[in-house]
Amino acid sequence: MPIRHCIVHLIDKKPDGSAAVLHARDSELGESKAIENLLADLNESYNAKQGKAWGLFHEESGAYPFSGWLKEYMEGGRDFTAFSREAVAHLQKLMEESNLSTGGHVLFAHYQQGMTDYLAIALLHHSEGVTVTDALDLAPARHLDLGQLHLAARINISEWRNNAQSKQYISFIKGKNGKKVSDYFRDFIGCQEGVDAPSETRTLLKAFSDFVEHEDFAEEQAREKTKTLVDYASTQAKLGEPITLQELSGLIDEDRPVPSTNTSATRITACRRKSRRTSAPSASSSASPAAPRACPSASRLTCWARRSNTTKAATC
Repeated sequence: MPIRHCIVHLIDKKPDGSAAVLHARDSELGESKAIENLLADLNESYNAKQGKAWGLFHEESGAYPFSGWLKEYMEGGRDFTAFSREAVAHLQKLMEESNLSTGGHVLFAHYQQGMTDYLAIALLHHSEGVTVTDALDLAPARHLDLGQLHLAARINISEWRNNAQSKQYISFIKGKNGKKVSDYFRDFIGCQEGVDAPSETRTLLKAFSDFVEHEDFAEEQAREKTKTLVDYASTQAKLGEPITLQELSGLIDEDRPVPSTNTSATRITACRRKSRRTSAPSASSSASPAAPRACPSASRLTCWARRSNTTKAATC
């Protein structure tokens, strides 16, 4: 996992309404095994975190300037250090406006995974621990506690720059139980939710169930496709990436995969609107859902996904 740039700043603030004091680093961190280990551990902790949301940037404005700074950095208009310093100063300002916020070390890391560029941003905190010295004595030791990762985001830079239709190139940790404490961090990124992940997952699972039932697969073939679904979902969970209709369709329905222009499950919504305008009235209810009408431009799984979003038979 090549690390292009990495830097850490410190915002000193207590959750008592006191002012936030910024200690900004002047230069990037040099390459080291420590940075590689930290980023690997951060990704592992982030990927395992429950309750992440997926979204996209708000339109750049005075309230949401982050995407503009990131674009300028990616286009060579400023270096990584300058980009991170301006961004963390903006985060400091938003922290001061949020009385309940707590400071910490702010990590910015631009790295590659495969052919994809990512930007990870995380607010890190320390925990007190104990270590054994060379003299076999016990001594206090502080360490970064990645198990307490509550404010973090990851931006798929490649998807953001190359796929204007995407609505899920940013992932971020949502506050638990509807808490608003972390809203300032989402506003710092300038992110809006673009995908209702639980709803999309239910749609895909329902589509898969209907697809397997109505394609009349042999028992062994049905088991193979179910295993493919489970393996794919497990892999995406480990990577911290969403399950997309295009990728799942290519694995499940090899004969008619989704065309490359259909980027993800988020495209279901657009087709649903179309199907409501053009499809015939649905058949009367029965024990099993009626098969969707022919979808010459899409996979069979895609049509079932589209049908799962509406009571009418989908057309494409």
